[in-house]
Order: sequence, then structure tokens, then C-alpha cells
Amino acid sequence: MSAAASTATPTTEPSRSGRLLDLLRRLIDYGRELATTLHQRAAADPAFARVFFGTTDLASILARILCGLNRADALEARVRRRASHLDAGPRPAVARSAAKPPAAQPAAAEAEARPAGLPTPGQIAAQVRRQPIGAVIADICRAISASRRAIRCGGTCSGLSSSTAAASPA
Repeated sequence: MSAAASTATPTTEPSRSGRLLDLLRRLIDYGRELATTLHQRAAADPAFARVFFGTTDLASILARILCGLNRADALEARVRRRASHLDAGPRPAVARSAAKPPAAQPAAAEAEARPAGLPTPGQIAAQVRRQPIGAVIADICRAISASRRAIRCGGTCSGLSSSTAAASPA
């Protein structure tokens, strides 16, 4: 046995926060690519949007994708802020305090300015801070219509981008 064969090459596994950030980057890239494709294909073939999204209302579809991208941005900021805690491992369970009352509703003019009464980026950030990370990722997948493709990829969103999936370690 040669010396090269006997020395093991160290494999550095990405940290928990690193894996989450990689997944969020893939989801953000997928959402942006989806919006670009939607613009291009819907202009050439109006039936495209109806077939894949169930509606031809481009503004509504794009608003939903934007909402998902805002969630992903807010979660990325949360993961970056809390990386040391996430990488430290699970904490022991503690009793939770009583639920806080719901936040005040946005002003009517602000709600009308957003399509379909979608939440503002600030409201999305507040929701992301309160929800478990897995629930936020599921919301992002639903918002960018990635959930069906994720199911075909083995139940995870890791196969969303074939170009990045091929580059990432298995």
C-alpha cells in the first residue's frame, strides 16, 4: 500500500448553516430564473402561464414569486445572524411563553398598493423570525411553485437547480 493511499484526504462537511445558505441560494436562483422564464415564455405563448400556474394573471404570479424571494432573503439574513447557534447543534427543549397578540394590520392604502394583499417585506421578515426554519423553507417552495418539482427530486428542494446540484457534493 502506498503512502498516498494510506493517508486519508480530509473531507470537510459544510456546517448546518452553510447547508441552509446553499439551499436558500438555490431557491433564490430558481425563483429568479422562474420569473425570467415566465416573462419570456408568457410573451411568446400566453397559454404557457395558464398551463403551469393555472392563471394568465402575470402580475399575480410574479407577486407570489416575489413574496417567496422576500421570504428567502429574510431567512438568509436570519441564518447568517444565527449561524453560530445553528452550527452548535440542537438545544434542549424549553417551555415556551404564551403567544403574543397578532400584529396590527397594515393601513388600507398600503394593502391596496400590493397585489392581492401580499405582505410587505417587513411583515415577511417578522413572520420568518417567528416560524421554524423548515416551515419557512416550505413556504418559499410553495411561493415559487417548487413543491411539485421538489417531490420529484426525492422530497427535498436540493435538486431544484441542475447546474448547482451537479457542482455540490453528494
